[in-house]
Amino acid sequence: MARNWLTAVTYGMAASFVIVLASAFLLASLLRFTSYSETGGSVLPIVISVIALFTGGIISGSKMKERGLLIGSITGLFYCLFSLFFQFLGLDQAPGPMQYVFYMANIASCSIGGAIGVNFFAGKHL
Repeated sequence: MARNWLTAVTYGMAASFVIVLASAFLLASLLRFTSYSETGGSVLPIVISVIALFTGGIISGSKMKERGLLIGSITGLFYCLFSLFFQFLGLDQAPGPMQYVFYMANIASCSIGGAIGVNFFAGKHL
């Protein structure tokens, strides 16, 4: 059982990272090759992150096939801890109060995705 939840969390985090990296490449290309500016799209990375974690929660919930809220919350928590460690250790920036609100929204999105993933794929084998 312990290996099952770890596999589900790994699949969910991997899917979230792939979506975020692909979106980052797309946004960087838009910034480079069009007249799109950073100031106009400050909410877009937040939306992309929430959607990526929601999708990761769906995938982790469908892999676990039970306890969707819990497995989604764990997936979101691990993702946010990775993001926090990268920001703090790699970029030498301390998180602000709004960053914690952002992390809570990400964890909530991922846990809802986990619950949907368990219920949506209940009879199907992935």
